[in-house]
Amino acid sequence: MTNSPAKPAEYLKRAREIEATWGASAATLGVISTFTAELLRPFVIVESEQSGCPVRPWFAPFGQLEQLVLDDDSTLWRQNPDVLWIALRLDDVERHLAHESAAIGPAATQERLDAIRARVVALAQAARMKHRAAILVSNFAAPPATAGNLFDASDPDGLVHLVADCNRQLARDLAQTPGAHVFDYAGAIARWGAQRWSDPKLWYMARSACSSENMPPLARQLARAVAGLLRPPAKCLVLDLDNTLWGGVLGDDGPQGIKLGDDYPGNVFKDFQAALLGLRERGFLLAVTSKNDEQTVLDALDSHPEMLLKRKHFAAIRANWNAKTDNLREIATALNIGLDALVFIDDNPVERATIRAELPMVHVVELPADPLGYLAALADVALFDRPRLLDEDRHRAEMYQGEALRKQVEGQATTVEEFLQGLEMTAQVGTADGNTLERIHQLIHKTNQFNLTTTRHGLDGLHQFMDSPRAAVAWLRLADRYGDSGLVCVGILRALDDDTWEIDTLLMSCRVMGRQVEHAFLSYLGELARNEGARRLRGLFRPTAKNSPVKDFYNVHGFVDLGGQQERQYEIELTEGALPWPAVIHRVEQPNKENARV
Repeated sequence: MTNSPAKPAEYLKRAREIEATWGASAATLGVISTFTAELLRPFVIVESEQSGCPVRPWFAPFGQLEQLVLDDDSTLWRQNPDVLWIALRLDDVERHLAHESAAIGPAATQERLDAIRARVVALAQAARMKHRAAILVSNFAAPPATAGNLFDASDPDGLVHLVADCNRQLARDLAQTPGAHVFDYAGAIARWGAQRWSDPKLWYMARSACSSENMPPLARQLARAVAGLLRPPAKCLVLDLDNTLWGGVLGDDGPQGIKLGDDYPGNVFKDFQAALLGLRERGFLLAVTSKNDEQTVLDALDSHPEMLLKRKHFAAIRANWNAKTDNLREIATALNIGLDALVFIDDNPVERATIRAELPMVHVVELPADPLGYLAALADVALFDRPRLLDEDRHRAEMYQGEALRKQVEGQATTVEEFLQGLEMTAQVGTADGNTLERIHQLIHKTNQFNLTTTRHGLDGLHQFMDSPRAAVAWLRLADRYGDSGLVCVGILRALDDDTWEIDTLLMSCRVMGRQVEHAFLSYLGELARNEGARRLRGLFRPTAKNSPVKDFYNVHGFVDLGGQQERQYEIELTEGALPWPAVIHRVEQPNKENARV
């Protein structure tokens, strides 16, 4: 839901007002296209401001894609964009393909489509080598002329299906290019209507691909895609229960009286639960805060025959009569995440207003009064956009369930050593390759507490470290008897001289703090440096608002404090046994040691 202006002139006025307040805070979006995209400018500015991720767009003259990407000193690269949008349309480069495809046949048609796909993939790859910008590449919409052939979709080798196959291969190609992603231009046209997507007069007079009425939704989708690339997604969705997950009030109506099932209105809530369960499968945690009796809630979750969301699906449940602000704070603490990582959904507008006022860092979803609009409201939450789904994302909920079991065992253990031994931990260590790079990049950009320098290296920088004989990108995966915690540690080493290597980056997921995992990983980093001939290892600590828990990390591990103001330096002699591997963690190497240094 947005409060967008109603008319283009209002967008233009609002965009000027917004730009005057930005300074240097807005991200830069570079746009290279085969059509005139400049008319999108005020719409992108306004919609990006409303998304909470301000974007200042820069538009190249249309048709100059290769010239701008391949020239190191082009006006595009002088903009230093944070995101690059490569917008190439079939209509522009193969304007008459829809009329010609039947005559030339499917093989020739596919050959021409493959050439276009290869062109945009090559552009994305070249841009990746030139610049650190994240890359969006528009997929292809079938030319409007195909709509004139009512039965084109009946032909398995017709243009409609050949274009769809081309888009599928485009997604596969871009998945192999770090930092490159599909922008669903074809999906935008399908969503808002192909028949009126373009204005013929605007096209023939100004080469504008989009009608005025469709510029706001296109700009909204583009701004949302940019935000999804530049800011971290939410981590946990905290839900009310009564009239949110089901119809009615559990305490008044009883478990059998709530509205949940396959008939209206219960089917509305059941579909909403299915969508929430889908978010959980994509790596977002679910939690509950409800003014209810806890045992009544647990019984309903466990026993209601139509309940899709069971007790096991929630990382935290707070069913009590406390203020929901207090419950949200407790949930964030229990899950070891920030309040700014929470999304709150409640049908009660008073509760929503209270959370907005007292916890402004929490994202509050504005649910409509009619539950029929719940799914649309959920789909509107940009903080659930995740550019690429990793294995760690798919298993995140299970990881948190394992963490809850560990905390129970920790509470029962008489000593820390007994607890750690009982975990039966196994750590796998290795150096970065194509299988681990995306997760390493993800951790670097979201880990704040256990992060010694908080240096946010991009994919280009990581590739440079990986390829350098004088550097290494290392990782550690952790598993124990309660489950696999995934890749939880990242370290970047670089040589200062023949005798001294420096830890440029050292970070660890807060979920595994206090288990000697950091000792194991530091031992591995020291081993990597020693194997490269280093006699000394230097560590850095840059204080931030969130990393105070690790300010004494190097002191604890025997490093000598070399001093410093904004950045403190520490050093240790890499003598035998200087950084021992902890006995409570069993060590294994990465299976594919092609890139390993050990």
